[in-house]
Order: sequence, then C-alpha cells, then structure tokens
Amino acid sequence: MKLYSYSFIAHNFHFTNYIFIALIIVIALVIIGTGIFYYRNRSNLRFRSLFILVTMLGALIIAMQTGRVFQQKNADSQTTQTVQIMKNISKQKKVPLNQMYSSSNNLVDGMTIQAGKDAYVVHFNTDMTNYTVTPTKLVSQPQHVNSGGFTWSSSDSQYGTIFLKFLIGFIMIVLQINLSGKGNLAPSNAVDQLQNYILGGIIGGVIYNQDITPIQFIIILLIWSVIVFASKFLTGTSNTLNKMINGSPQILILNGVVNVNRALRNGLTANQLAFKLRTHGVNDFKDVKNATLEENGQLTVTLNDEPTMNYPLITDGQLNENVASHRGLDANQVEQLCEKQGCTIQDVYLGQFGSKGNLDLVLYPKKRKVFKKRK
Repeated sequence: MKLYSYSFIAHNFHFTNYIFIALIIVIALVIIGTGIFYYRNRSNLRFRSLFILVTMLGALIIAMQTGRVFQQKNADSQTTQTVQIMKNISKQKKVPLNQMYSSSNNLVDGMTIQAGKDAYVVHFNTDMTNYTVTPTKLVSQPQHVNSGGFTWSSSDSQYGTIFLKFLIGFIMIVLQINLSGKGNLAPSNAVDQLQNYILGGIIGGVIYNQDITPIQFIIILLIWSVIVFASKFLTGTSNTLNKMINGSPQILILNGVVNVNRALRNGLTANQLAFKLRTHGVNDFKDVKNATLEENGQLTVTLNDEPTMNYPLITDGQLNENVASHRGLDANQVEQLCEKQGCTIQDVYLGQFGSKGNLDLVLYPKKRKVFKKRK
C-alpha cells in the first residue's frame, strides 16, 4: 500500500504539469521543423509522408497530455481539500505535518490517513461535505512516497493498451490479406465479405473494451482466422460446398434475352438489373450478348459487337459445370479431354478453351516424394 506524504500532495501535483507542458512545446517545435524541412524538399514524397507521420504522432501525444493537464486541474480543488483534512487531523492528533500521509490526493470515501504511528479511515457523507475519522490497523507496512517524479497515469496505460490492440488488429488484417492471396480487402465472394464484416466488428468491439486483454484479443482473432481459412479450404476442395457458400456465376442475359427466373432467384429486381446495365453504359438490354452475375454481386457485360467472355472450364482442380454445360460437355467428356493431355481434372490449376477451340491446360507443379526410395 502506498501512502503519500503531506508535502508530496501539497506541492507535487503542479510538477508533472510543467513537464507535460514542456513536452508539448518540444513536440510542437519538432512538427514545425519537420514542416520546414518538407517545404524545402517538396519534390520528394518521402518527406511528405514523414511530415504527415510526425504531425499525426505529435498531435496524438499533445491531445493525450493536454487531456491529462485538464484532468489534473479539475482534481486540484479536491487535492486542496485533502491537504486541509490532513492539516485538521494533524492538529487534532498533535502530529507534525511531516509525519502525515494519505492513500489518495483526492477525496475518496474510505481513504487511509496515517498520523505518526497511528492510521485512520476517513468516511464521507453522500455530498462529501462532512467526514468522520475512525482508527484502523494496517495489515502490512505501507510504502511512503515523499518525493514526486514523472509517472504515467491510468489513462496513459489505457491508451497504451488501445494502441497495442490497434497494432495487433493491423497485423492480423495484413496477415489475412497476404495469406488469402489478395492485394486488398475487396470481397470477391461471400466468405470474403463475411470475413471483412466480422473482422471489423471484432477489432472495433474489442479495442475499447478494457475487460478484454491483448492476449484474449489475439486468441479471438486466431479463432476467427481458423474459421475463415477452414472455410476457404473446404470450399476449395468441394465444388458443391463452394456453390452453397460462395455461389457461382449466373448468366442473366444471353443474346438479348433476360432470364427472369434466374434473376429473381438471385434476388435481383428489374430496377437493379437496369441500374447495373447503366453502370456499364448499356441502355438497351437487346444490345447485350451476355450479362453474367459474378460471385461478388458484380455484373459482367458483353455487347453484341464485342467478343464473348471466355470463362475457365476448370479452376483449382474442379470442373465449372455451367461452362461445361454451355459448351455441350459433361464431366466424363471433359475428363477424356484431360486424359488426352496426360492428366486428370484434379491435376489442372486452370483450364480454358483457346481462340482455336482447343483446351489449354495449366497443371499444378508435379508432386515431389517426401521419402525417396533407397537404391
């Protein structure tokens, strides 16, 4: 238990304010100096980024310390009352002020005051206008604080925890983007969309929750990452499951004819379909050779005077049944086409019909045996 001396409470609360004011002035001078340096080197964008970084970091520190100074000023009045109570008890108990200690510099119900060798508990009424002093016994020898110094408040620790959580969330987002093989968070299917929403909800909901520690935050993010990459693994190995979760491209317009039933099954109204066509500069659906609703909800449009969109027949070792059906092929026929090139559908990374009507295949790298046979 820490007990603060009378001199510490009476004089020290001004000391830290001076330190933080000096810190604010130094940071402001650094920002101004960086700004002048950037102004002289405006052609180099690195200095622009440096100036923005220094300014943002300086503004953050200034805002935190300015709030601390205002909080300290608001507490000064209570500190003055604490000093007055210590004077009153010192006078009543006939103990010198240099032997007076308090557990808090603010008025708190149940605060401990030590006068010489004796200790007392101070209780206040509801409006903090009256108090009573009751003798008490300390369980252990208290730690006396007689001189002040530069210390971080609980609010600074809270901001540090928030900063750590932001850093953890940033690292996890970068890892998920890189590990999923994407260059950004733009969703390409339902799993990606769900991944972005829940990841943002987790980070936003946990950062300001003081009951969740950074370690618990990491565990939560890892649990969600396991679920995301498990779903990606399952959808990559099962064509049926992939269609159930992510869906598949749907042809809504073919040679100027709108497939109304298919559009309604996908929840697309006529007004929405017309809007998507207008975003492609199409005012008449009769001019559309092919309009396909992609997995991410975007519409791919091919006009009559443009070459038809050539969709892959095989992707990631799985047959695209819609493309095969459009080509008049079934799974057995596609398998036979692959066998002619010495492979199976599962061996194909990407398979697509070329301009000459031949099936071009890109195979997975050959599997290497982990254990070689001994000669």
